[in-house]
This record gives sequence, structure tokens and C-alpha cells, in this order.
Amino acid sequence: METFKSPRGRVLRAYGDLSLLTMDRMSVFGERIDSDPRIVSLSLTPSPNTAGSWLRSTMPAGAVIVIAQDACDLVGEPSDESAEAIQAWCASAAERGLWHDWYLTNHKDVLKAAPLLTPAEMDSRENNDPSSAHFYAKNESRKAGGKLRIAVDVTWLGPYETGAQVLTTAAINALAQDDRVGELILIGLAELPGYAEFLNTYSHVRITDSSDDSLPADIVWYPNQIDGRSNIADARLLGRRVVTTYLDLIAYDIPRYHGSSEGWAAYRSLQRKIALSVDGVTTISADVAEQLQHEVPLLEAHRVQALPLGLDHITVAQAPEQPDEDLADVMKALAGKRFITVLGNDFVHKNRDFAIAVWQEVLRNGESCDLVLAGLHVKSSSSKEQESAMLKKHTDLRGSVHSVGHVSSASRAWLLNSASVVLYPSSAEGFGFVPYEAAALGTPSTFTNFGPLKEIAQLKDLPKTWSIEAHATDVTRLLTDEAAASQRVAALGEAIRFYTWQRFADGLVEFFQRIAAESPIASSAVGGSDDSAALASVLASRSYRAARKVSRALRRKG
Repeated sequence: METFKSPRGRVLRAYGDLSLLTMDRMSVFGERIDSDPRIVSLSLTPSPNTAGSWLRSTMPAGAVIVIAQDACDLVGEPSDESAEAIQAWCASAAERGLWHDWYLTNHKDVLKAAPLLTPAEMDSRENNDPSSAHFYAKNESRKAGGKLRIAVDVTWLGPYETGAQVLTTAAINALAQDDRVGELILIGLAELPGYAEFLNTYSHVRITDSSDDSLPADIVWYPNQIDGRSNIADARLLGRRVVTTYLDLIAYDIPRYHGSSEGWAAYRSLQRKIALSVDGVTTISADVAEQLQHEVPLLEAHRVQALPLGLDHITVAQAPEQPDEDLADVMKALAGKRFITVLGNDFVHKNRDFAIAVWQEVLRNGESCDLVLAGLHVKSSSSKEQESAMLKKHTDLRGSVHSVGHVSSASRAWLLNSASVVLYPSSAEGFGFVPYEAAALGTPSTFTNFGPLKEIAQLKDLPKTWSIEAHATDVTRLLTDEAAASQRVAALGEAIRFYTWQRFADGLVEFFQRIAAESPIASSAVGGSDDSAALASVLASRSYRAARKVSRALRRKG
């Protein structure tokens, strides 16, 4: 192993045939690793037809593998310097949504070198899938009027309101106030849940089923990216043009969120085919748009529009003096002590185990405070075991942990308003509402400055990687320095004032008008009923089954 530093000071550990690691290549690797904290491994990978380009992959492969030392705080240390240990470390990083990039080159020394790691099965599979970035890289040398009637799929509006539901309801509310929209036809539900009932007050908003004679509309919009719950073939019956919104590529990137390699491959293939078979794609951040166009190189850029979400849906007036009964036990245990809050289900990429480590470091810094973890335990893609193992060893009397499952909207607002600091350690996001919701309620937050959070928040004084020390230092500062806490809230408040739901709706209607005026996408017939096998695999995946069980459980509680 050999170490070197990137221009911005990230320490990189190099393994494999180190004679290939020339100064020029170290420079290229350093610039790449500095471009995004989610990139934690780089590979020098042979490619006969490529002079030098980067390719996102599911695992490293090549004669030289470089990993970012700072990611070890999040993932842990490799057990040794063997190829197997490096592979295992990178697999653990991938489970947290972190990235592995290949540097493809046709230099003779790289083509002749023995690989430290050969391509993972998923990457080899995608070499032969025309919808994938791998196939494109392998073959890149070859040429390959009036008011709108909008149908909106509201299938995702379950009994409880989380981020996906906020997007749908807030967007419909803003669209309904736009003079360019003549009618909004809601499909996918027989009736709206309580938090969305206010949409019924608009005379031009109505719920119907897919057999409505007034369909197809000018546009059918899927606010939550299409998966096994929707069918592209049927979408053409609902709207003359089909637009879908990609929230993120988290399930696309993380194998653990699927029941098998086959289910993961089917999901990835399905997401690419959907992007190529709809007339327009919106994403909730420019970061997601960039990821999507990287993964689907044939996707025409003019059919993709990044539209950051609105942030003005929560105000201080919405914070209750007391939470609902779901927090009664937590309130009793807190007994008025100050606390840090972590909101979100315990998916691995939400890094609640990392949050515990950060909180423990804050205690070691001399600050007494409790930690409240609020969110459901998911069945098969959870950090619950890691959290439990850490808490069994916790002995610091300066703070205790309180864990609660899903909480009501009122209790969520109370937690965000009453916490001293909100910790949001996620390493894979499409947007990330929580820090802004906390700021709207007057509470500072900390998070890693990456991707969509970096894009929207525009802050410079945040942790730049997933370092326990960096996050703990920032939390401690926010706990002890009132001016720093106020400054963080004020800075996020600037984003809240700029990114409104009306601004989102304005951009969305403009995009709908443009797509409605264009010819249908040439690949609109791709997918549909022929994807039954892929859909079956998605429906059998752990993530989908877990989501269905959670949905049913919440409906029973409701």
C-alpha cells in the first residue's frame, strides 16, 4: 500500500501494481476524488477503445485500486491489504450509497497489467445492456396551446405524510393556483388521505379512475419515479405525453435494497428503460439529473429538467407546544434535558449508527445532551443491528438515547422545533428536506456538504466528508455558540425563501408546455408489457416487500 494526498488534502490509499501509479495518474485521481465526497474508491481500469474517461461502477476493478482514507470513519478499516479485504471494504461503502469510479484507459502498461480486482458481476452484466453506462463506454467509438389538462398519479399518497407525500400535495396545490393549468385529474386513489383533503377545495381538481372518458390528458405526471406500482404502457392511455420525476438513484445504487442480484439488475434496467420511454423527466435537484444522465447516456438532455423542490411548506406556527401521544414516553424520559434529534427510517444510507458515534464524540467533548432517533426500523435494509451493538457498549452518563418509530406530523414538528441541534448524516439523497424544515422551525442542523444538499444549501462551513470528528465538532459548535447556531439557521433560511413551491410549479408548467408541444419520444414504445419479468423481480425485491408491509401496517394504525 502507498498513500498520497489529493489537491484538497484527502488522503488516498493505493493498492495493487503501484508502478502504474505515475504522477500524471495521481494528479487525475486527486482531482476526481476531490470532485465529490461520495466518491470513495478509484480504479485504474483497462479499456482497449478508451483514451481516458471516468465511469461510475458498482465495484472497483483494475490493476490499481485507490480508496479514500476519510471514508474509513464511516465504513471502518479494511481488515488487511488483500484484494478480498479491499473488495469487502468497497462493498460496505456501496451499501451506504458511496461511489466507485473507474478511470478507463488504453495505455499499454495498464492493458498488460494483472488486475487486483476483476469487474463485479453487475458491471459485467451491464457491459451487454444497451441502456447502461457500461455498454455506452464500451462502444463509445461507434455512432450510435391553451390551458393544460394534467393527470397526476397520486398512488404514493399513503396515510402518513413524509417527503414523497409533501412533494405531491405541495406541487398539486401550487399547480392548482397557476393560470396556465385548466384541470388537474388525480388518479391512483379512490379518496385523498386527511393531510391532502384540502386539495378537494379546488373546483378544477378532481379524483377519477383510469377509465375516465376525459382521458388522456395533455400530460400525465408521475411525481414519484415509476417502479412496479405503475406501468409505462398504461401511462400512454392517461396522457398524450408522459413525464416522470426521479427523486433519487438510491435504490439504483445500493444492492442491499433488493432481494437478489437479479432483482437489483431488473430494477436498474427498468429505471433506465423508463427514462428512455417517457417524453420528459424532471429531477428534484441538478445532482440527480447529472446522475441520471450519466447512467442513461442516450437520454436526450433537452428532455430532462432539474426542478428543485419548494421549502416553504413548514413554518414556526406549525410547531405545537406539546407533541402527540406517540412521543409521550420520550417526553417523560427527556425530562426537559436538551437533545439532538435524528429523523428518518433506519435505512443503511441514513447512517443512524454513524449519528450515534457522532453524538458519543460530542459527549466526550464535554457536552451533556440526549439523542432522539425517530423513524421506522425497516426489515432487511436496516442499521438496527449496528445501532444496538453500539448502544450496548454506551456507558457515558452525560447522555442517553431514546428511539421511537414513525411519529405524527405534529410530533415531527415538535422534535424539529425542540431539539438543540438536528443531525442529518445521510450519505445518499435526492434532495433532503430535514435541515430546511429544522431551520424553518428555528433549529440549526449539520450534514455532510455533498450533492443536492451542497447544491441547494450553498453553505461553506459544513463537514466535507463523513468524518466523526468533523460532525462532532460542528454539532458541539452549534450547541455552545449561539451566534453560530443562529447563523446556520439564517443561512438555510435564505434557501427557504428562494426555493418556493410556486417557483417549482412555475418551472414544472413551463416544462409541461414545452414537452406537450414536442413530438413523442422515439423510444416511447420501449418497455410496457414486455417488462413483465423485470416488474416481477422488482415486486419480489426486499425493498418493495418491506415498503408494502410498512404501508399496510401504517394503514392499520390509521
